[in-house]
Amino acid sequence: MWTLALLGIPAGGRAEFDQCRLIDQVLNRLGNAMAVNRLIIAESSDNSAVAAASDALAQQNESYRSTKRQRSKAGCDGWQRD
Repeated sequence: MWTLALLGIPAGGRAEFDQCRLIDQVLNRLGNAMAVNRLIIAESSDNSAVAAASDALAQQNESYRSTKRQRSKAGCDGWQRD
């Protein structure tokens, strides 16, 4: 344990915390991007912008759900809603 601390390598619990934190950051960024695309879809009169936002939103939805599954497998607490 001391060797790991001296080398700057995180212990098991610390590594799990960092993984959960990283996953949460990814979910937050995806959520923000999804909100922007929803706004574009709702407010824009430019059909090409709406189509692009719709395509991006579909991909982001898949990524969000996949990341949520990864979060669950990693044993991170909270966010029980899907």
